[in-house]
Amino acid sequence: MAAPHDDTPRGIRLATIGGVPVYLGWSWLIIGGLIVFLIGPGVASTHGPVTGYGVAVVYALSLLLSVLAHEAAHAVTARSFGHTVHRVVADLWGGHTAFEASRATPATQAAVAVVGPLANALLALACFLASAALDTGLVASVLGGIAFVNAALAVLNMLPGLPLDGGQIVESLVWGVTGDQGRARVAAGLLGRAMVIVIVVAIVGLPLLRGQQPSLSTMVWTMLIAAFLWSGASSAIAHGRALGQLSGLDVGALIEPAAAIRADASVAELTSLRALPVVTTPDGLPIGLVDHDALRAVPPAAVATTPVSAVVSTAPEGWAVDLPPGREAVELVHAFQSSRSRVVAVSEGGVLRGIVRVERVNAALSRN
Repeated sequence: MAAPHDDTPRGIRLATIGGVPVYLGWSWLIIGGLIVFLIGPGVASTHGPVTGYGVAVVYALSLLLSVLAHEAAHAVTARSFGHTVHRVVADLWGGHTAFEASRATPATQAAVAVVGPLANALLALACFLASAALDTGLVASVLGGIAFVNAALAVLNMLPGLPLDGGQIVESLVWGVTGDQGRARVAAGLLGRAMVIVIVVAIVGLPLLRGQQPSLSTMVWTMLIAAFLWSGASSAIAHGRALGQLSGLDVGALIEPAAAIRADASVAELTSLRALPVVTTPDGLPIGLVDHDALRAVPPAAVATTPVSAVVSTAPEGWAVDLPPGREAVELVHAFQSSRSRVVAVSEGGVLRGIVRVERVNAALSRN
């Protein structure tokens, strides 16, 4: 499952591949232990405890590798479209890939989403063919089981509702047709909720209506998965509505005029500016604002020889944003979120337009 960037790492760091950390979520240990507990005794009854529990561990590890292959497909594809991948996590609910998707398009979002289930489908096919070639025996049986698990992962993730990959594809299609990502996300989230209801009715409701009693484990797992999917769908709906609010935000009205000044200029040049100074590198990249306490501390005799770099308050990474037409509000809010700065420097086509303060954005959103 592809997911927006979230700064909170969770679990055990397994490795760093291509600069991307790979985590095993603590919650995955629950599903791993459950697999060993459920499969081990059955296999042990016919092949002995060592083989039985060894096979169970193989199943658990194969599920982990299948999930990581799914997430790796998301990560590689996201990178190929220029998105920064922050983290890959395998956890109780499968896994997720956190990457920077603020500049995604309907086509790139759909491509990133579809490759995860496709990776599982290819693994299912490979394991099925290997199992068929071996025909019989324990190894063939294990490969057949791994094929089934990957096929199930592929089908489950392609169900057409958020937070699953199929829901992201639905969102991409609606977004591409309407041009409104917020509305598209709400639609895919509502489909996700409908999908949860169908799953619960099909697995638990219909058997009960027929007088059949689903097992306790079936009901518990169904409700846990339903709760997870419902929560993800609800979050998507809320986020989609927030995007809808952003579409009505007049970014131009929030921008305060600012003037660029190079860090290697002298402090004396600040007096000639008629707008708030934004300190930049020689190539024009905004790096921060002037620290007025530091500026007042400069002796009058040293004003002409002191560089602006000596009085700059360096802003956090990501505080400067170049606003593309049509996505100004989304990019602006993303800059605040990613940098955690209360001020963002705004450019258009590489030319500084000014700054925006988070208080003005919040006030504008509260009026919408």
